[in-house]
Amino acid sequence: MQKLRTEHKPISQSQFAHLIPHAGLMMLIDQVVSWTDKQIHCSTQSHLTRDNPLRLNNSLSAMHLIEYGAQSMAIHGGLLSGKSSPGFLAAVRGAHFHIDNLDNINTALHIEASAELKIENGAVYAFRITDSHNLLLLDARATVIHTQP
Repeated sequence: MQKLRTEHKPISQSQFAHLIPHAGLMMLIDQVVSWTDKQIHCSTQSHLTRDNPLRLNNSLSAMHLIEYGAQSMAIHGGLLSGKSSPGFLAAVRGAHFHIDNLDNINTALHIEASAELKIENGAVYAFRITDSHNLLLLDARATVIHTQP
């Protein structure tokens, strides 16, 4: 018998802030749109702000989309466990960047991450990031290892 996947309602940044090891401007995700035990859909407009901490020379590289995916993974892990689980990004594989930078992306980013494997001290996720027009910006797989139980 397959376990039912309950889809949860949207969650604001202030409601999930305690679940991730980021603070201040480094909290890049604005909202969890929906989530289940296997997937999360987040959105943000933090790439549009001039004080984005990843911005260099008034530009934001597409490479930084990996951080958006990683933060979505961290939020999902926190929602599942009910606590922050600090860790590090151990690997990114199969990353396909469909843009060079985010300078011309003027709509919200949508990050969809799916847990492919969850173990006691880590997880493997597939994630994809699109703009509000469903233009694919990045798709990749990432492995995170938790440094605390």
